[in-house]
Amino acid sequence: MFDRVTLTRDLVDARGSVLARKGLVVSVSSVLEAARRTPAGERVPVAQCRLGEDLCQPLGEAPYRHLFRAEAMQAAVARALAGIRLPPALVDELRALAVADPGRYRHALATAAIATRMLVGAVGGEAPALPEMAAAGLLHDIGMRHVAPHLARNGDALEAGEVLDVAAHPLLGGWHLAVTLGAHPAVDAALGHHWRGGHGYPQLSQPPSRSVEVVAVASAFAALTQARAFRSSAFDARGAADVLVADAKAARCDGNTVRLLVQALRGASGPVKDVRFGRQRMGHVPEVNRHSAIAPTYSPV
Repeated sequence: MFDRVTLTRDLVDARGSVLARKGLVVSVSSVLEAARRTPAGERVPVAQCRLGEDLCQPLGEAPYRHLFRAEAMQAAVARALAGIRLPPALVDELRALAVADPGRYRHALATAAIATRMLVGAVGGEAPALPEMAAAGLLHDIGMRHVAPHLARNGDALEAGEVLDVAAHPLLGGWHLAVTLGAHPAVDAALGHHWRGGHGYPQLSQPPSRSVEVVAVASAFAALTQARAFRSSAFDARGAADVLVADAKAARCDGNTVRLLVQALRGASGPVKDVRFGRQRMGHVPEVNRHSAIAPTYSPV
């Protein structure tokens, strides 16, 4: 039931432009086909827009101080973020998100910065693909903009219909980006950021790339360390890392990608395979957490 969604209303962007008509069936294959058909259009440097002032905001936030403590690392991440180029329509989309849902906007900024930090640690600070992957982190969750607005404020466990709404957001976000950006890592990140180690949604014909796994882990870490209506407080960095380590040990996400995050948090270097997970749980865990699991099933993919 997480493989496709039939639109019950027109899919409309922040400008009021129709991205897809009511009745369209959106699936992974239709999203990828739309991305192939869409030509690359005009892109503008986000750093030169008003949003550029916000891109480096997470580098100074307390939960992420261990990730960005080295000045050289801060500079490398800032350069990659400054290199993001997007169509003007997506710049407007992010501006609208900042006003309508500041928490989701903060999540987008944090995911972009954390994913970029992880990739810089893995490939170095001057890799030409870094700005594209930073953009993927910034846009990966755009599908939530098309989900029922009340979900952002709902502090209770999700009802069955709300679960289906949330489950649709990777497909809706993937379609939005496919018809706006064309073929781009952000489309893959939108489709694959809830697919970890064979778990998640929607179903994929093959596992996502390692870069998309990085965006997925960065997104989860950012979400855990930020306030949510369904939790009494956020996890601290150690507590969030503990959750992801437990997921990795249970094969619910890619262990090497979580090791890359842990290595970054430790400010360490060297082969990621040499990273050993800690055993004792020491991080802060919120007393109340009514998070609703969306797709607990396992797929052999």
